[in-house]
Amino acid sequence: MSGEASELRALLKMIRDFGGSASWPVLVNNCNKYGIPLLDLKPLLEIAKERGLIKEEAGIYTLVRAVKH
Repeated sequence: MSGEASELRALLKMIRDFGGSASWPVLVNNCNKYGIPLLDLKPLLEIAKERGLIKEEAGIYTLVRAVKH
């Protein structure tokens, strides 16, 4: 579970680094730079959406609220 948590933090950091929102192609092209395996990207996005951390509109993923570490 800690692997998932660290990948989720990396996903949120990646979106934050792109100004708080990013399109699917941007996420796919940059996931390796953040240590996120490509096959884990979509499931991580779904987890983040379920937890209310991000929202998706027309293929753009946007942070909903700040996450404190």
